[in-house]
Amino acid sequence: MLQFSKTDSLTRTVMVTLAGALMLSACGDKTATTTTGGSQSEYEVAGDHAIGNPDAAVTIVEYASVVCGACANWHTSVYPDFKKKYVDSGKVRFIFREFPTPPENLAQAGFLIANCAAEDRYFENISMQFQRQRALLSAPDKRQAYVDLAKASGLSEADFEACLSSEEEIAKYKAVVQGGQDAGVSSTPTFFINGKKEKVFTIESIDEKLAPLLGEDMPASEEAPEEAPTE
Repeated sequence: MLQFSKTDSLTRTVMVTLAGALMLSACGDKTATTTTGGSQSEYEVAGDHAIGNPDAAVTIVEYASVVCGACANWHTSVYPDFKKKYVDSGKVRFIFREFPTPPENLAQAGFLIANCAAEDRYFENISMQFQRQRALLSAPDKRQAYVDLAKASGLSEADFEACLSSEEEIAKYKAVVQGGQDAGVSSTPTFFINGKKEKVFTIESIDEKLAPLLGEDMPASEEAPEEAPTE
């Protein structure tokens, strides 16, 4: 059982509130994050975490959980190629929205840490959590594992404690979760391309979906990729 000292009671209260709404979620759209800079695409809301050209023809929104194995697999095996090919080139605006999945208390702790740390390190922190996912979930001392994560994210232990008990941060986080529920997200990772839910679990499937939107040639036909498992 995760121990977060002074924040235990508050964390349990928040997660009980979320649990009922998340029961149908397998592994799990964010509606209130923080967009860096003043520009944003038409598919963003105030506070979104986004990278890439805000004037890009395509906006991809991902709803994911930092404790979801399928999400970690996508972010470690597909995201690097996707980012290089589409985001870094200015073709796609990418938005990451938080949606917790079991164990929800660890998902919440990870997301709060990422939100409390410097905004310009948000995507770096999320990536670090996917890379450390197995170690975090299997750590015998969960609290210390997340204290270490917070420190690696640029927070002190005191910052960590304050973050997990911050009513403002928790309220923002809950608004994001509610946005995902309202969008009908039922598994993670879930992707929306220009507002339409799509299955893009491989770089090949991303190529196929984006080619017509970008006015590019369709990729050579290949055997249809299998759908990624959800958790």
